[in-house]
Amino acid sequence: MREPELSARRLRTWIRLLRMTRATENHLREYLRLHHDTTLPRFDVMAALHRARGPMKMSDLSRQLLVSNGNATAVVERLEKEGLASRAPSEGDRRVVLAELTDKGRDVF
Repeated sequence: MREPELSARRLRTWIRLLRMTRATENHLREYLRLHHDTTLPRFDVMAALHRARGPMKMSDLSRQLLVSNGNATAVVERLEKEGLASRAPSEGDRRVVLAELTDKGRDVF
């Protein structure tokens, strides 16, 4: 097989995979919205905090979720307003902020 033909096949395969990924993500977003009254980013944050089983650095949270610190902070702030998460400065380093699910947050999750 010639290289241009192989490159075209690879590109078509990549585009199909991308479409399937987007369709799956859209389906998941709709399912979470309709059946659990939540969003995918909110679910991702709660799942990461649940897996941590204790306080987690906000910087680690954003790194794990592959989002900016600002995006992670915005979601955690909304969860905090609903009593589902809490944030506190680290005792060892006041520049570090730790987040975790509250008891209510664990129950909801």
